[in-house]
Amino acid sequence: MRASLFASTALAAMVAGIATADAGGFAVREQSAYGQGSSFAGMAAPGDSISSMFWNPAAVTIVDGIVVEGNVTGIFPRSKLDVEPTRSTLAPLGFGNGGNVGEIGVVPTAYFAMPVNDRLYFGLSINAPYGLATTSDAPWVGMISHLEAEAVSFNATPIVGVKINDMLSIAVGLQVQYFDVDIKSALAPIAGPPKQRVSGDDWGIGFVAGLTFTPMDGTTIGIGYRSMIKQSLEGTQSFDIPVGGGLVPAGSYPIGADIDLPETISVGLRQRITESFTMMAGMEWTNWSRIQTVPFEGSPVGADLALNYEDGWFFSLGGEYKYNPELTLRAGVGYEIAPTEDEHRSIRLPDADRIWASVGASYDWNEKLSLDLGYSHLFVDDGPIDETTAGIRYAGTAEGSVDIISVGFRYKFGG
Repeated sequence: MRASLFASTALAAMVAGIATADAGGFAVREQSAYGQGSSFAGMAAPGDSISSMFWNPAAVTIVDGIVVEGNVTGIFPRSKLDVEPTRSTLAPLGFGNGGNVGEIGVVPTAYFAMPVNDRLYFGLSINAPYGLATTSDAPWVGMISHLEAEAVSFNATPIVGVKINDMLSIAVGLQVQYFDVDIKSALAPIAGPPKQRVSGDDWGIGFVAGLTFTPMDGTTIGIGYRSMIKQSLEGTQSFDIPVGGGLVPAGSYPIGADIDLPETISVGLRQRITESFTMMAGMEWTNWSRIQTVPFEGSPVGADLALNYEDGWFFSLGGEYKYNPELTLRAGVGYEIAPTEDEHRSIRLPDADRIWASVGASYDWNEKLSLDLGYSHLFVDDGPIDETTAGIRYAGTAEGSVDIISVGFRYKFGG
């Protein structure tokens, strides 16, 4: 019975669950079917897809006409707790492990880019940069900490880019982000328990910036930056029954939490090896360590949330092979260092280091329309969990993996 569940959900928020283990912390990396097929290797150094604008807004300058792109990604997670009965209070009473806590997630994205003149470009990207959706099958050993957690995000980023010359392009943009969170937990360790529910939402503002550098034909280097966004969640906390020894009546109470979502730096390299084969490499750093203890305001039972994150890192390597003028094949691998420390892991956020393995393809239907397909499998490290809420402890090892399928299209008007 912790009021801090509200902040933990906010920090674990938005379109797809971290139980899907799709990215470190609670980020959603699935922003491009084109990039999915290579584990997003080199996406900050744009190739043929304007979805690179998510990692580097300077990708807006690659177009020579009006281009629109859309992607839909399905995330299919498997994550469960291997319970240690001797360290879990409710295990001797026959309570289970909660089943597969990960819910199937769907992540849509959209991009638009156009030249204003031969130097100036305008673009717009619409994304869901963070996500969480987890559900545990009650009654289970950790029901006091988690029953359901769900949230959604929306991020719109208008971008202005300038092509300085044939070697250098730069761009900046404004992030406008909304997110809404909703979480439920049990107030008593019984079947069909009375529940606590917390919810909140907010709009936040940030910016993006980036550059691309082409020192020679066949070599592209890109650097992109997504700023921190401060989200001041305002919402309610409700109880089905009186809590706090009866001092807090059942009902709803206003609460709030200030959360600084972290900034990210992405670096990408594309290097053409032959006329048919290109290598890509990428590195991404996310400043998760700015999130330590989240202050909590207004809760009638009061608590702060200590997440104590470290920084997150993602490294990827991939390749593209142009099989024929219409068909391009790609593959890639990635390694992600998650920001979650073992002593602070929860089944609401069973994050751990992971290996990405991906394959994909692009098909040019005609000179205007291109189709993209990407598939990834994530091998997620086992992560120990040991959490006590309202005097009830649950412990074990979180085990998980993820399958991800992404499809997309690009259409060019004019040129």
